[in-house]
Amino acid sequence: MKKQMIFLSMIFIATLLFAGCSNEDEDLSVKGVNVTPTSLSLKPGGMQSLTLAIFPDNAANKSVKWESSDESVATVDESGKVVAIKPGNATITVTTVDGGEKATCSVTVALNDPLAVSGEVYGTWAKYSVVNVDGQISIPAGKSLTIEEGVEVMVSTAGQDANNTKIEFIVNGSLYCYGTEEAPVTFTVPAAERTADNTFTRLWGGIIGSATCSEMAFEHVIVEYTGAVTTKTSPSVAAALFKPAGGEGMVAFNTNNPAGKYVIVNSTFRNTGEDAIYVQGGSCIFANNLFYAVGEAGGEAINVKAGCKVDAAFNMMYSPNTNGFKLSNSGADGGARFQAQINAYNNTVINSGWRRDPNKPKGGSVWAEAGCLVNVYNNLTVNCMFAAKAPMFGQDATDGPDLNSKIDYNFYASGTAQSTVPQHAANGTLTAYDGFKAGVSDVVYGTHDVRGTAAGDRNPMFENFPFETNPLLSYTFNASWDFRLKPGSPALAGAYTGFTPYFSAAGITVNGKTYKSPAPAAYFGAFGTK
Repeated sequence: MKKQMIFLSMIFIATLLFAGCSNEDEDLSVKGVNVTPTSLSLKPGGMQSLTLAIFPDNAANKSVKWESSDESVATVDESGKVVAIKPGNATITVTTVDGGEKATCSVTVALNDPLAVSGEVYGTWAKYSVVNVDGQISIPAGKSLTIEEGVEVMVSTAGQDANNTKIEFIVNGSLYCYGTEEAPVTFTVPAAERTADNTFTRLWGGIIGSATCSEMAFEHVIVEYTGAVTTKTSPSVAAALFKPAGGEGMVAFNTNNPAGKYVIVNSTFRNTGEDAIYVQGGSCIFANNLFYAVGEAGGEAINVKAGCKVDAAFNMMYSPNTNGFKLSNSGADGGARFQAQINAYNNTVINSGWRRDPNKPKGGSVWAEAGCLVNVYNNLTVNCMFAAKAPMFGQDATDGPDLNSKIDYNFYASGTAQSTVPQHAANGTLTAYDGFKAGVSDVVYGTHDVRGTAAGDRNPMFENFPFETNPLLSYTFNASWDFRLKPGSPALAGAYTGFTPYFSAAGITVNGKTYKSPAPAAYFGAFGTK
């Protein structure tokens, strides 16, 4: 019996030893990984979680790392949840920490489904959508429309009635357009109609804020091919925003509410038959915008009337028909339509004024009219037909701008290019210098202005712009131009920073976001050095 017990004990010990050796010899390292599904199709904003399988099931270390090949298209978190960002393609890769085993999922992000709209609109137009506008549209009072990044608003150019009335966008409520530099919100026309021949063809009306429009914010927005002429059946005429008989050219962006708040930043206005921005009321910030090919037979980049308080700074204005700025107290009533107050500073204005009817020359860079209160500082005015003008300024308190206005510390530079228009020769304005030099009617000569003594003098030394040879009547903008100033530029010093813009401290709050006016820069124009 004793021997039997010893034998059984030996068998039990051997079994334990064998089991121990077996566990120690088992390989628990990762041998592979799979991900499901292996391909995804999503819309911007869409999301889906990937399912992970690691082999063997009892692998000792199941830690993994997730990566996207292009996070601007799709992202992935540590749990494998994929979020679509914008149209494009990306590859999601999962890699095991143990062994570096990999599996992938290909992701395709497509545009959101197109929309067709007309009539009243509000709510949200989702990012990366095409919105086809095939009839008159409006935002009702008390409602708001938010347009997200990458949205292309495609406006039909067809006449809407027997009068060939073009489409308008009337904003009675609030409009918020939030594009990005890479994916702006675009108001445009069908691609086949975006041609050089249609630059000033006035294919649709524009965006018109009525007297009940309380807010609009534009960030990274493009507005083009506007300026349609109103008819007696235009919605804006029916709303008494334009003359009852029609016949007026509409502007790209318009306001009519002195109590409204309006912000346009980092946006582009181009190819419009009339003014780009024309405001008849509201607290406004217009900063870091680009304007070109503005105005067919007349027209300004920014036109301000009574009922407005405006900071306009660091804007680039290339070849507006008549002026970069027209500043006026027109419409003041001593009540809601209060005195127009404008700070226009650190803007670059090029080639302005030359396309205006030569028999009716008016302005050429800045035009300040009777009654408005303006501070015009630090602007870089290049190859424009005239320097800043303010008829009767300082001579007549009734007919000229407010006597507290300041137009000084501006830089005027003229290349040697000459106009080919016979009437310009007859008017004595062949080069820009002819409109800058002493003695020109209505031109304001600030004590601290920088002016050349001849055509070709005071070259601002742009990084890349043909200052000397760019045709004066050209409105074709070259996106490769670089208007930053080279080291040693005479425009890098001498500007004035001792004033405070209206909205630099408290700012303007629109849709819960506060925008502040940029501080004045110590250089002239909208750009410093690289």
